[in-house]
Amino acid sequence: MTKLNKTQWNASTQKLVALIVGDLLVILSFVWIGRSSHSLSLTDIAASLSTALPFVLGWFLIMPWFGIYNAEISDDTKKLIPRLILGWLIAGFVALNLRALFLGRPIITGILPTFAIVSMGYIGLVAIVWRLVSVWWMHRRQEKTGASA
Repeated sequence: MTKLNKTQWNASTQKLVALIVGDLLVILSFVWIGRSSHSLSLTDIAASLSTALPFVLGWFLIMPWFGIYNAEISDDTKKLIPRLILGWLIAGFVALNLRALFLGRPIITGILPTFAIVSMGYIGLVAIVWRLVSVWWMHRRQEKTGASA
């Protein structure tokens, strides 16, 4: 394994932090839009976090197993997108069941099918769009820094 110099480490750490924050914002946007569409307070942080928690846990428990934070995968759309889709199908299932558990409802049957479809569809689609933008942005940055070197 090669050693990373300080600049490389900082760049890879910054990229990882950006991916994590972006993924969190995807999940939080679902919560904010959902609460807003149901005329619920967006300033009720505790309620928003309790809605987001199962999705955040599902995402961050499952998605790293699919390598979406690995630079080799997160930089290559052909490798990233299939892993993102399959990973989200599993992570979303975990998240929905965690939500049922947190709400004291039966596992699997305790979540309304419309909520499951909307949450899985929205988070999955927005995550794909966000990650495509991140790949494009990272390649653009690499081209600029490579051209100026």
